[in-house]
Amino acid sequence: MEATSLEGSTGLLFDASPIKTLRQIIDEAGNALTSNAADNRWVLSDQSFSWPRTGNTVTPFTTGKSYFKKLAEELEGAQKSIYIGGWQVNWDAQFAPGGLRLFDVLLKAARANAGLKIYVMPWKHSPPIQTYDKQTVPVLEAINELVGRKCVTVTLAASLADEDPGFFSHHQKFVVIDEHKAFIGGMDVCYGRFDDETYDLHADAEGREGLNRYNGCIPHLGHVKPEKLVDPDLLTGAYDNHPTFGGLWASNRSEILKKIENGAVQTDYSGETPYWSAMSRPTGLSPSDATLDATRQPRMPWQDVHVLIEGPSAADIARNFVYRWNSEGGEKTPLDLPAEPEAVSGGCTVQVLRSAPFKMRKAEYAALKDDAKKDVTQPTGKQCEIALAMKNLIEGATSFIYIENQFFVSAFGVEHTDPSKTAADLKSTDPLSGPAAKVKASGFQEWATHLVSDKPNEAPKNFICEALGERIGKAIMSGAKENFHVIITLPVHPEGKLSDGNIMAQVHWTMQTLVFGPFSLLNRVRRYIKARELRDKKVADWKKVTTDANDRRYEDVDMERCNDYVTLLNLRNWAKLGDRYVTEQIYIHTKMMIVDDLFALLGSANINDRSMLGSRDSEIAVLISDSAKEKHDISGNGDVRITRNFARELRKGVWSKIFGLTGKVRPAEALRSAVDQPANPENWKKIQQVADANRLIYEAAFDFIPRNTVGVSVSNQQVQYASIWPTWDPESKSTNGRMPFDDEFWSKVRQSDGTSKLDEVTGFIVALPIYWTQGENNNLGYAISLVAENSLPPKSHELNADAQTELTQVTGHDSESIG
Repeated sequence: MEATSLEGSTGLLFDASPIKTLRQIIDEAGNALTSNAADNRWVLSDQSFSWPRTGNTVTPFTTGKSYFKKLAEELEGAQKSIYIGGWQVNWDAQFAPGGLRLFDVLLKAARANAGLKIYVMPWKHSPPIQTYDKQTVPVLEAINELVGRKCVTVTLAASLADEDPGFFSHHQKFVVIDEHKAFIGGMDVCYGRFDDETYDLHADAEGREGLNRYNGCIPHLGHVKPEKLVDPDLLTGAYDNHPTFGGLWASNRSEILKKIENGAVQTDYSGETPYWSAMSRPTGLSPSDATLDATRQPRMPWQDVHVLIEGPSAADIARNFVYRWNSEGGEKTPLDLPAEPEAVSGGCTVQVLRSAPFKMRKAEYAALKDDAKKDVTQPTGKQCEIALAMKNLIEGATSFIYIENQFFVSAFGVEHTDPSKTAADLKSTDPLSGPAAKVKASGFQEWATHLVSDKPNEAPKNFICEALGERIGKAIMSGAKENFHVIITLPVHPEGKLSDGNIMAQVHWTMQTLVFGPFSLLNRVRRYIKARELRDKKVADWKKVTTDANDRRYEDVDMERCNDYVTLLNLRNWAKLGDRYVTEQIYIHTKMMIVDDLFALLGSANINDRSMLGSRDSEIAVLISDSAKEKHDISGNGDVRITRNFARELRKGVWSKIFGLTGKVRPAEALRSAVDQPANPENWKKIQQVADANRLIYEAAFDFIPRNTVGVSVSNQQVQYASIWPTWDPESKSTNGRMPFDDEFWSKVRQSDGTSKLDEVTGFIVALPIYWTQGENNNLGYAISLVAENSLPPKSHELNADAQTELTQVTGHDSESIG
């Protein structure tokens, strides 16, 4: 059959392609795969990484605890091979209560099967981001010494982005067992992911130690006992293999290995600074015993989704690993491509999708053996398949879309701020007044990022926001009343301290995308509501309001009217630690879209330019359609529709969890009907009511969390919108130690009268404060490629010492700002 390759509607992402000849998709019996218009969500061209494969069994995991339990079982039962790829892979990542680590699981697997080969490939991180990849290598390869044979090989894979290569990463997260079972989704095998449906804030629960006590948003004020810590750098120094004083004392290496075997955990590093000498410490890192103080500091709970695929599509994920291994770091131990899988009886059709830079694809093709190249189409450009799949899903949605994502940064037009707000408050004409000015004045200058970026002034340009707005607009403009709704769950803010310049800038771009930009998601909805009104009144130029950035007639549409079409959520929990009440966001790390309880898309790709454009971070995802169907009245109007079991059960599992129903932690009983009928308008309203009630309770109890307003100005009786730092005092130009990123915040107990109502919180959802930072300019002027990430680029050696120091200050922190 003939078909054209799928293209982006904006012209920003994808070049037009010529007509392609596509193969017929068949099932395991050789029959044509049945389809209808509503099912045409696959991404099909001769450049596609894989084709949709039938016959897969797919099992979801909605908690890190359930995922790591199953992963441990499968790793220990591996017979032939284990492939682990990740943005971050930590040898002491926690797998079970009490401290079972990745190291323990792999050591047990290696001892159980003499023929097993284990290949581990983390991203080769760029400083100052710290993923502990250089420590993962010697610890996991020490398993070879303990079992007496070569069975573990670890290689670090550097990014092969097409642009600004030092800024971007390998971001895929997957594990493949024996080439026919594959775990894939949003969870790296690393710190922080071990969590359950209760989102417990106690940092020392479940036997967490060291870096498994995880919260990247606050200073770590506790300490790990020395006997529980190990410094893997002492495995690899020039003197570490030699006993001291003529053999009277054991070598560093033997002592470190003994501590690792006995359950020690990785030391933290205070930063990439010189320590002793390169001879004794090859990575140049300073060890630290820092950890959370569990008596007064909360951990940051983790929300994520992963799946186990058993069947033909697991071979595609294995092929992805082999491509990368052979092209980027495994040349000393090349792997053979997996054999074409045999048909199995699972009910799910799965397509493995990638975001892959052209440079990366060319390297993969070049590394293929000559006999393999004849079966592989030579790459002609980047792969942008995940963005295209999202576009297909959005355009084909009929009732609802549920999105959980770590980021939501997309094209929104020209950024909108109100300099007069901060100028009036602070008697200043500088639009970067307030917290942004304070951070900027601390030493970092935006010009440093411009020196090292290929596109320093580039604004977000992916089309996801546009596609959502257009689909909602279609519902608004339809002649008949069409109930259509989008629910998006996002982090309160990106992982990191709100005093970090890059985190502040990411908040700025997110709020511009969601709310403030002229073509933000909510303003697109307002534009269509206004267009409908103008059309109904037969105003001739009604279409202009939907397309013209200068047409501001939409501004008389009350923002609350967007609630009929969009629900924006955060997740949060609270606890009492000793005599103090604490709260922390539940960090959304999921990268998932579920549409109409029919299709599920999940993997490693965030909604931002890093993941969506294809030329930057490498990503992998799976689009899943189940052949098992049921009929449900998902709208509550008696209209029974077909749903597909996998997508529906996955969504129900996630919603039951975040509504508090699964973990039975202050469950939101009023939302049980929403779990069953996600497209019922009454249930959207219930979700919004519960989330807003929770928001008000949290705001009354904790004055430092993001919020819409902080009161009314006495001088002009105008509403005062909350700063990015809600406790910011414009007179003293300080937070007065009342933000969690301040060390002083943790030195004394502060208790509000509002804490008495915390027991009235139900579930974990809170309404995203859509007016937070309104009018405040938190765009510090950094090159946006740098803002979103992580690393010093290769050209950084061209900077002078002062600029280099400033660049290091802004580009990173010890958390997964992009992961």
